[in-house]
Amino acid sequence: MDFDQIVAKLQARWPEVEAPEVANGERVVLIPPAKNLEILRFLKEDPELSFDSLMTVGGADNGWTLWVVYPLHSFKHLHKLLVKAVLEREAPSLDSVVGLWGAADFFEREAFDLFGIEFRGHPDLRRILNPPDWEGFPCRKDFEYPKEYQGIPTTRLHQFFASQVKHEIAAREEDEKKLVEKLTAEVKKEMAEEAKKQKAAAAAAAKDGGAEEKKEE
Repeated sequence: MDFDQIVAKLQARWPEVEAPEVANGERVVLIPPAKNLEILRFLKEDPELSFDSLMTVGGADNGWTLWVVYPLHSFKHLHKLLVKAVLEREAPSLDSVVGLWGAADFFEREAFDLFGIEFRGHPDLRRILNPPDWEGFPCRKDFEYPKEYQGIPTTRLHQFFASQVKHEIAAREEDEKKLVEKLTAEVKKEMAEEAKKQKAAAAAAAKDGGAEEKKEE
């Protein structure tokens, strides 16, 4: 089934499902977070759809809302679908899909750890990248890195902040420019000295040649 056929099949059961047009990139199906498990179960179990593969569960923050994205693939029908649920920033939550696809386990834990999204019914929802007592969610756009964690500095300007990276790139490019100018000047100087030597050698050869001619006379 193509994208429009899949959307039509979903909207026949859930009219609130949306599939906005996009200027560029892959189209996505928007589903209500309150019905994510119900709709995703249908996508997996309906014989005409059979989305038996969940490739990942991705969290995202656009600065206003949080997203949970489900890229689905069917080995049976060889079609794919990108499904997205949009959540409010305050207390974001929706049902876990670990019961449908076991692969969702660590992916949901990652989205919980980095974005603070609660997956109801997850068998072991806890941090997976950050330590258990870490405060806040590092991939949210409004997250502010603490200066230290248990006495260990966490803020590394050269690693985390684009302005510092740009400054370092500009400084490196300036150093490279000076090096090129220095090497160019040295090469020009060597070429001038070599040309001077060749000119002197040519003059000496011409002088010697004139002396030989006089002897012969």
